[in-house]
Amino acid sequence: MSKSDVSDLDPAAGAAEPSRRAGINAVERALGILDLFIASEGPKSLAELSKASGLVKPTVLRCLVSLEHMGYVVRSPSGGYVLGAKVMQLGRTYRASFRLDDYAVPILRELAQSSGESASFHVREHDKRLCLFRIESPQSVRDFVDLAIAFPIDDSSMGMILSGADEGQDNSVRTVFSSAGVRNAQTASMATAVLTAGGGCAGAIALTGPVNRFTVKEKKRLLPLLSEAADRLSTMLGGPRERLGRRPRLVDAQSSEI
Repeated sequence: MSKSDVSDLDPAAGAAEPSRRAGINAVERALGILDLFIASEGPKSLAELSKASGLVKPTVLRCLVSLEHMGYVVRSPSGGYVLGAKVMQLGRTYRASFRLDDYAVPILRELAQSSGESASFHVREHDKRLCLFRIESPQSVRDFVDLAIAFPIDDSSMGMILSGADEGQDNSVRTVFSSAGVRNAQTASMATAVLTAGGGCAGAIALTGPVNRFTVKEKKRLLPLLSEAADRLSTMLGGPRERLGRRPRLVDAQSSEI
């Protein structure tokens, strides 16, 4: 039965749809205004929020009244708006319940299946890199990594990401590094950054496998798979939306584009 059939049988169902959509729009506008407080610190005036959001002042004011009533924003002594204590309470609850493996492992598992290679997540610890999570390749021939070993920040694709080598690259694209034979002559890898809420590097998500499988053609196939997985995990960690969904660009160890 179609939506129109339901509306014909129950006029109230059809009439409720515009009201439901209006409610969704109002929630999205209010959350969009909250997002503006993340971009910069300090009180924000009604005029500033209106200009930044692209919404007219009366609409912004209605959202602020609702947010203030719920404790998400408060008026500062200067007359501007600042984040309220409710936001801090949400943050405290989020930190208490956050488990990185709950987010990373399912994405790595999907990536390993779609790519056919081992998928892993690496973080920097002083001058070392640690592989926190890893899902093995479904193929019988694959590389091996001991999760108990800390590796140096080397010229591998993971090391390049964790050393910030992608920071000098074009910000309009997502840099994906590729390397081969750095730690093991028979192993190749591709890696890109997972972003935090502040836009920093939370870690490197990587694909690794036998060097003979990482041909130029195969790396081009893996490129969007790895980039999409990095964007998904970055989204779950609160990564800046403007830096997600960028076109991936593959760069080898000598920084030459493929």
